[in-house]
Amino acid sequence: MADKKNNHEIKNHQSSLKTAKVFKKGDDLFACSRCGTCLAICPVYKNTLDESFAPRGKLSLIEAVANKRIPFTDRLSKKIYTCTMCDFCTSECPSGVKVNELFAAVREDLVENKKYPEVLDYLKDKIEKAYNITFDSNQGRTDWLKQVPGTDIGDYVKQTAEVVYFVGCVSSFSPRSFSIPRAIVKLLKIANVDFTLLSEDEWCCGFPLLGSGMRQEVKTLAEHNIEAVIKRNAKVLLTSCPSCFHTWKHEYEKLTGIKAGFEIMHVSQYLLKLVKEGAIKPGSLNIKVTYHDPCDLGRNSGIYDEPRQLIKSIPDVELIEMASAKKQANCCGGGGNIESLDPALSAKIADNRAEEVLLTGAEIALSACQQCERTMGTALKKKKSEGGVKLKAMDVAELLLKSLESEQN
Repeated sequence: MADKKNNHEIKNHQSSLKTAKVFKKGDDLFACSRCGTCLAICPVYKNTLDESFAPRGKLSLIEAVANKRIPFTDRLSKKIYTCTMCDFCTSECPSGVKVNELFAAVREDLVENKKYPEVLDYLKDKIEKAYNITFDSNQGRTDWLKQVPGTDIGDYVKQTAEVVYFVGCVSSFSPRSFSIPRAIVKLLKIANVDFTLLSEDEWCCGFPLLGSGMRQEVKTLAEHNIEAVIKRNAKVLLTSCPSCFHTWKHEYEKLTGIKAGFEIMHVSQYLLKLVKEGAIKPGSLNIKVTYHDPCDLGRNSGIYDEPRQLIKSIPDVELIEMASAKKQANCCGGGGNIESLDPALSAKIADNRAEEVLLTGAEIALSACQQCERTMGTALKKKKSEGGVKLKAMDVAELLLKSLESEQN
C-alpha cells in the first residue's frame, strides 16, 4: 500500500502490528517537517526532556513501527498513551499536522491489537460495570446533593424539564468536586430554571474510553445518554465538565448517527445567558482572579470568551490573564488518562501551571472544569504548605454564587 501524495510507503500488510487506521492518516504522518515546534509546548516533553515522548518523536516511532523497521513493545505503547490530549501540538503545528487525529487513530489500532496499557482495562471494566469511572454504585450519582441538609431530591430529579444538567463522573463521585455541582444547582434555582438531574440514569459520557481508543465501547453509553435526555423532553443539555461537553457536542453524533434535538451548552455559556437576561444579578467582589482555560473547553471546543465574560460580569472583580492563555494556554496535567498512567508526571505538569498562576498575583485561580480545579488546587495547596502561599482554586460557577451570597450578607 502506498501513500501516493507523500511518496512514502506504509507496509501495513507486513507490520507485526495491524495499523489500518494509522494508514488512513498517512498524509498527516508524513507531513511532519520535524521542525520541533511541538517540543517547546508539549507538557509531557517539557517535564521529561525525552523526545520519544514528544509529538515529533512519537510520529517517527509510529512510522517506523508501521514500516516494520522497529518492533512494537509495551514500552512504546505506554509512550503513545503518555499524553494529556491537550491538543497544543495540533493547534501550533506550522505544517498543519492533525496530531490529535493521528494519535487517536494509533490508539484505536492499539486497542484492536490489544497492545494498550493494562490499567486502561481496569478503567474500561469500571465504566462497563458501574456506568461511571469508579466502582461505586451508579445509584450514588446524586449523593453530592443528598448530603446537603434539608434537600428534597424530588425537586431536582424530575420526569420532564426544559433543561437537563449532566453532572459528570468526577463531580458526582469525588467529594473534592462536590462544591461545583452544588453551586450550579443553587444558581439554577435562583434563576428559576426548570431543570432536572438524570440521577442514576446518567451514565459516563465515555470520554475516558474515547481517549483510550475504545470508540466502539462508547456507542452504548452515548445512545443511552441521548435517549435519557430525549425522554425528558429537554431543550437544553448542560454540562459543567469540558470533557463531557466535548464528547456530547463533537463525538456523539459521529458515534451514533443520532442528531440531538436539543441544544448542548457548557454551564459557563448558560450562566452568562442568565446574567444577560437579568435572571441572575451578580454581587460585588473586590478580588483579583486569574482564569485557566481547560483544554477540552478552549482548544478542543473553541470556548474562550464566555467564561471570561461571566467573570467580568461580577462587579469589582479584577481578571488578570496568565502569560499563556486562551489558545496558547498550558495544560494543567489532568487530561488524557495520564493520572492513571503516570500520576507523578501529571503532578509535575500541574505544578508548572501553578507557578504561572502565582506570577499573576491573583488571589483565586479560576477554571471552568472540575478536573482542572482539582489538579491546580492540589498543586497550589502543596505550594501553600511549602511557602505559605495563600491562593485557592475555584470554578467560575462557585465565584458567581459567592458574589450573590456576599451581596446578601
